[in-house]
Amino acid sequence: MDKERRKFFTDYFIRDTVKLIQEAQEAFREEKARMDYFQSFETAYPLISESMLFIDDEVKELGIDPAGKTKLQIVEEIYLKRQKESKHSSQS
Repeated sequence: MDKERRKFFTDYFIRDTVKLIQEAQEAFREEKARMDYFQSFETAYPLISESMLFIDDEVKELGIDPAGKTKLQIVEEIYLKRQKESKHSSQS
């Protein structure tokens, strides 16, 4: 086997695969932490209490339908939409 091919394989493929696995694990940990945060009103209370002053503006700006939703559900939806916006703007 050509040593250059082997070097390419070990230098790039394996390194990039390990990096990809690490990034996937980190994304999983972040998502789990986010899900745990919104498990109850009590755990999300700091965000909810901070958001209450501006929640009507946020709901209108983000196009969220608050009908039949709890404060926790509304704040979680605001949080998710803001996260998507920040990820989208950081990729641009």
